[in-house]
Amino acid sequence: MEGIVASVDEGLCSGCRICESLCAYGAIEMKGKDGETVAHVIEALCKGCGVCGAACPTKAINLGHFTTEEIHAQVRAIIKEMEAAAA
Repeated sequence: MEGIVASVDEGLCSGCRICESLCAYGAIEMKGKDGETVAHVIEALCKGCGVCGAACPTKAINLGHFTTEEIHAQVRAIIKEMEAAAA
């Protein structure tokens, strides 16, 4: 079975290199495409931690099998639980 890895929408990637600098596994590399530099995920190195996707200012990186909306819903649920516990 394949692991969950990140993927890059090259049309949205601005080439800012934030993801590359944050990846603890060295799974992001920058590649030239159509005169632009864009991020590329080395799937064999990616552990699916999601740090790159969370940090991406253009939301060009998605964690495989999880949509951005699903991740946001999970975060909202955690915040709601924390607020309820604090009350």
